[in-house]
Amino acid sequence: MEELNNTATAYQSPVEHETVGVTIMDVNTGFVVYESAQHELLYPASITKIMTALVVLEEVQNLEEDLVLSENSVLSLPYYASRMHALPGDVMSVREALYGLMLRSGNEVANALAEHVSGDMDSFVNHMNRRAAELGANNTRFINPSGLPGDNQHTTAFDMALIMREAITHPVFNEIVGTDTFFIDRPLQNYHDGLTIRNTNLLTRPGEFFDSRVVGGKTGFTNAAQHTLVTYARQGETGFIISTLYGGWRVPTQDTVALMDYAFSLPVITIFSRYAHSWEIPVIQVIDGELETIGTVTVRPAESVNVPVHPDNTPEVHDVRVVPDYLTPPVRVGDVVGFTEIFAGTQSLGQIDIVAETSALPAVVEIQRGVSEQQETATLVSAPINNTPFGGLFSSDIRIFGGISPLNLILPITVLLLLCVAMLMLRRRRKIVQRRRRRGRFKNAQYSKLRFSKNL
Repeated sequence: MEELNNTATAYQSPVEHETVGVTIMDVNTGFVVYESAQHELLYPASITKIMTALVVLEEVQNLEEDLVLSENSVLSLPYYASRMHALPGDVMSVREALYGLMLRSGNEVANALAEHVSGDMDSFVNHMNRRAAELGANNTRFINPSGLPGDNQHTTAFDMALIMREAITHPVFNEIVGTDTFFIDRPLQNYHDGLTIRNTNLLTRPGEFFDSRVVGGKTGFTNAAQHTLVTYARQGETGFIISTLYGGWRVPTQDTVALMDYAFSLPVITIFSRYAHSWEIPVIQVIDGELETIGTVTVRPAESVNVPVHPDNTPEVHDVRVVPDYLTPPVRVGDVVGFTEIFAGTQSLGQIDIVAETSALPAVVEIQRGVSEQQETATLVSAPINNTPFGGLFSSDIRIFGGISPLNLILPITVLLLLCVAMLMLRRRRKIVQRRRRRGRFKNAQYSKLRFSKNL
């Protein structure tokens, strides 16, 4: 990795900007539309809180649960740290603390959220670093949840774009960072009637720099980091993450507007078409204990990849596909059979499912009788696809019992069933008659016995 370099340098770019580290990332694909020193190690300042908020949103199920600010979360801060001026013992919900974190950039609530989620700040910071590595932010290391400067705390414009791209998948995150003002409607020790907090991001506040394309973002500043800003902007179906690190007063804000203008002016081009890629995969089945190929299935990527890019700067694209050597039936149209990972240069744009374009049903074995009644041959045939009732049970194309069609068996089977029913009814009639005869003999015997007793 490069050494920390906080000296502004001039970079050739499609737009003029003074910010050192710059990344414009397409939200839909992760494709980097433009970059300048995007992998240079720089101090993050309070844009660190994007990762803090992401971990909180991933770990806390109920944002209405309360947290209590500890003495350590408040009193451990240096005098110059930005804060909400909450005091030890103040109580607020996790949601209210997140607004204080992202709008007011309160460092005491950053510490309080870390303690609430992980029990202590060190454990929470370890969680932040693990999560950054999972997202591919390999040049980032956090040492606290607030972004205050210290040894070995650094990031890059590219890494912060990756982290922001993950954070915006949470709707509540976008709601928070896009809010101008928020009111904490409960008494705090320094604010008995509640506290109104306002967003530090000029792009979301009514005024000179307000931009309707901006969904939200996070600002940062320390003397070591200078001014930093990560922004999420969207226009129609196109969205960008614009990461700007190390700039002078209001420079990241001004640069972000110019970079947005450039990004949204780009045409959207298909760099990987699903229709240009298809493959045949054999379909096999076990027949008489042996594997037999019964056909093939055509497969292709489920979707194309479209990115905003200047036509003269279209990247070289290749894919690495993972598909099986063979398939087994049944295979239906639309079944996912594998995936392919798309690369623009060395940058991965993610994975796309590979799906079946054609289908394959299990083969059936047709039994045929030859000239000799003792000789039988088995012939492999493809299972027909039909719309007859019961899956083609009564199709005239099917032959059983030496080539007899099921249609030819319906009449004799029906007659046989009727004969069986008639025999059962006759048998039942005979039993009824026999039962009545026995009952008559018993009554006659009883009558004779009665007459005999009267004679006595």
